[in-house]
Amino acid sequence: MAVYLYTGRLTDFGESPFPGDYPRLSVHPQRDAFSPDGPAAAKRIPIFPGVDGWFGVELIASVDLLPPTSYTLRCEWLAAEGEPPLGWAQWDFTAQIGGGSIATMTTKITRVWYATTPPPVNRAGIYWVHPITGDVKEWS
Repeated sequence: MAVYLYTGRLTDFGESPFPGDYPRLSVHPQRDAFSPDGPAAAKRIPIFPGVDGWFGVELIASVDLLPPTSYTLRCEWLAAEGEPPLGWAQWDFTAQIGGGSIATMTTKITRVWYATTPPPVNRAGIYWVHPITGDVKEWS
C-alpha cells in the first residue's frame, strides 16, 4: 500500500504558531473505505505539530481508496493538556497522489483515467495516466 506525506503549518491569522497553547491536531477519513490492502477504518489519526506549527502525516491518497474518500483535519483547543476541548476548527481536503502541502489540496476528489486514449469528455480535474508510458497529464 502506498502512503504519502502530507504537510501543513498550524497558525493563527497572523501566521504565528501556538507554542503556549495546547492544540490537539488529528486527521479523520470522512468515511470507512477499502485501501489497496483491505478495509481501512475511519479512525482518528493523531498529529503532533512542532513548536513552530509545522506538521506531517502519512496517509493513503484519496483516489486510492474505494470509495474515494476525502479527509478532515481537526484541531481541538485545550486549556491545558488532558482538559476537555474549549473549541475546535476543521478543514476538509483531498489527499492528492504524491503527498505535499494540504493547503494546496481542494476538497474535490481527483478522478483518474487509465487508458491509452484521452478521457471521452474534457473535464477539469481528471488526471490521465497512460498505462504503457506512465505519462500523467492533468486534463483542464
